[in-house]
Amino acid sequence: MNNKTKNTIFVIFIIILIISLGFVITLSSNSESVIQKISFDEISDIMNTQNIIIIDVRTETEYDSGHIPGAINIPDTEIESKINYDKNTPIAVYCRTGKRSNAVANTLKNMGYNKIYDLGGIENSEVKLTKN
Repeated sequence: MNNKTKNTIFVIFIIILIISLGFVITLSSNSESVIQKISFDEISDIMNTQNIIIIDVRTETEYDSGHIPGAINIPDTEIESKINYDKNTPIAVYCRTGKRSNAVANTLKNMGYNKIYDLGGIENSEVKLTKN
């Protein structure tokens, strides 16, 4: 094999590598954008522009002690068996500290939902809760 052939093969290899890397970066950036971490303040703006489902993933007892107005209760341990919305429906999740909401957001992503907002935990927020 002469040097010209080696150089041509090398250039083709580099081009394929660059294209592949671009494809991988595009895929990873798209999958990360499915879950957006937002604050409780930001959810108010979203609620004014979108029909969004807010899910409190704490236990029923925690939910009954106070929850975001309009939120429904689906405990984290029951999310896979009880949730059945259109995959394009915007869904916001929250819990007490943010650990369960993060896990549920990833579960929803794995289930095919593509508009997920992780509000984190209400423990240190100033969000007003209701007990209805």
